Amino acid sequence: MNDTDIIRLFWERSEAAITELGNKYGRLARSVAMNILRDRQDTEECMNDSYLGMWNSLPPEKPQLLPAFFTAVTRNNALKLYRFKSASKRNAIMEELEDFVSTTPSPEEEINYAADIISGFLSTRDRVSRVLFMRRYYLGESVADAAKAVGMTENHAGVKLSRMRAKLKKLLEKEGINV
Repeated sequence: MNDTDIIRLFWERSEAAITELGNKYGRLARSVAMNILRDRQDTEECMNDSYLGMWNSLPPEKPQLLPAFFTAVTRNNALKLYRFKSASKRNAIMEELEDFVSTTPSPEEEINYAADIISGFLSTRDRVSRVLFMRRYYLGESVADAAKAVGMTENHAGVKLSRMRAKLKKLLEKEGINV
């Protein structure tokens, strides 16, 4: 079934929409959740929340890219669950990115502004760097898995990611975003 048909099922409020979405993109979304949560039970809870989130979002939303929309919903649910379950714990991804997280919540405009700067920053990088960055920090893959996906060694990928984080931090600070 194609994406347009799945979206149509959501708009018709057919429960088959959940089944078809799961059949087509469930594995992708589950891997995103598992990369963040690292726990099967938490991942299943996240997936249930994601299917409910899709049900509640469609309509009124009509996403152009269904897999991107679904993985974004899943990723956001996984991050919320992760923060809830481990408020005092940290994993490697969160430690690497903690320089970018303000101690006080940011207004929505600042978040959107930062997202635009990050998008602009990534657009100036070569394809391999962009893919590596997104696989590591958006999909939550390990450095080893992200490196393997782009055809480089884990050590090289780690160095590349470290340098990209340093440049991104400098750019964000230059643009007035506290990191």
